[in-house]
Amino acid sequence: MAQISHYSDVMNSTDCHVVVIPLTAQRKPYELQSLLDCIAIRERVFIEEQQVPRDIEQDGKDGESGHVLLWSDGIPAGTLRFRVTDEGIKMERIAVLPELRGRHLGKLLIREGLRAIRMNGFDEQIYIHAQQQAASFYASLGFEEIGEHMVEAGILHTTMRITSDKEHALLETDPHAV
Repeated sequence: MAQISHYSDVMNSTDCHVVVIPLTAQRKPYELQSLLDCIAIRERVFIEEQQVPRDIEQDGKDGESGHVLLWSDGIPAGTLRFRVTDEGIKMERIAVLPELRGRHLGKLLIREGLRAIRMNGFDEQIYIHAQQQAASFYASLGFEEIGEHMVEAGILHTTMRITSDKEHALLETDPHAV
C-alpha cells in the first residue's frame, strides 16, 4: 500500500492512500477485499447513479484487469481499472463517490492509475473511453480526443489518449498546484 499523505492539503483530507491490485493471474486474499471495494464504488456510481445496467457494468473483465483503489478519510473513495487491449492499455471504470467529488480525488486517481500501469511494466499507449460530460476534465489532465465517439450503456463517450510527454508532465506536477 502506497501512502499518499502529501496530497492531504489539496483534498482537505488527513488520510489518503492508494491500493494497487496488479494485473496478475492469481489474486492474493487481501486483494480480493480491495477488489470488492472497487466493485462497490462502481455499483454506486454506474449502476445506481448513472443507471447503467448491471450486466453491462459487471462485464466479467475484472479478473483480467489491474485495479486502483483510492482511500480518503478512512473509506474507499474512488477506483479505476486498467487492462490490455489491441489498442493499448485502457483505463476504464473510473469513478469517485458522489459525496467526495470536488476534492481533486479524480486527478489523484488518474495520476496513480498512470503510475500503476507503468509500474506493472506496460509501455503501450494509454487511452480511455471518456463519458462526453467528463471529457473536459480528462482534457485538463492532458488527454486528447482522437475523434472516435460511441454510445456505451446509453451514454455518449469519446476516445481520448494521453501522449507520453503529457503523461510525464501530469506525473511530475506538484500535487498542491491543482
